[in-house]
Amino acid sequence: MHILTKIFVLFAAVLSILMAALSISYTVNADRIVDDYSNAMAAKEKADNDLGAFKATQGQAMAAREEEIRAMREELASREADTRRLEAANSELRINLRQAEAARESITAKIAELGIAVETQARIIDEYKGELTRLRQAELDYRDEKIDIEAQLSDLESQVIVYEQVKRSLDEQLEELRRALDAAQGGGTTLANLDRRPVDISGPQVRGSVDRVTSDPATGQMLVQINLGSNDRVRDNSRLYVHRGNTYLGELVVFQVDLNHSIGNMAYTADGQRIREGDQVLSRIGN
Repeated sequence: MHILTKIFVLFAAVLSILMAALSISYTVNADRIVDDYSNAMAAKEKADNDLGAFKATQGQAMAAREEEIRAMREELASREADTRRLEAANSELRINLRQAEAARESITAKIAELGIAVETQARIIDEYKGELTRLRQAELDYRDEKIDIEAQLSDLESQVIVYEQVKRSLDEQLEELRRALDAAQGGGTTLANLDRRPVDISGPQVRGSVDRVTSDPATGQMLVQINLGSNDRVRDNSRLYVHRGNTYLGELVVFQVDLNHSIGNMAYTADGQRIREGDQVLSRIGN
């Protein structure tokens, strides 16, 4: 056999071997490529599904974002409207503030004027008050003086009444004494009785009152007890004058004296008068 044939046969064998290896490799690679293609298609389908889901999610998110943007735009418009409204209110408040400041200044000026007026009125009121006080004091002084004058006049009238009644009593006593002297004409007993005539209490005026009026069980004569005694310079045969207010009642002659009380008989009782408890007793008539 020729050498070239042998070489060609060798080349053919090698080539067949290579072809077989290539066929095996192709078969193996073809299966792998088909599997890879199937996997790639499945991955593509999954990716498409994921892309669709993502697009749907993104669409919802975009819709939510657009809704939020719309709501924010509406809120922004509302805020802008509120801002414009607040600016208008602020302008109005500034105007009101300027008006209030002007009114305050006017009120402050009026208050100052009123303060001056009040001070003036206060001075006038103080002057009126002082004048009224002086007038009231003058009126009170006049009333007090009038009351004092009326009291003095009443006392004088009372004294005149008492003096008149005492004068009448003395005139009656004097007439009785004259009759007694005419009847006695030398009788010693009558002259002795004249020496026992009642005496007035000397010194400052003594005042008291009637404690009790009774009658002597034996003689039936009226007995008058007074709240004056030897401590008040009252002695036996002292003469006291009894009155009730401005009314002269009569004369009391004491015949029994202790320290703080005395008992006497009424030497003279004014016509129509009766001695009672509480009647006043004086040591003399007048001041």
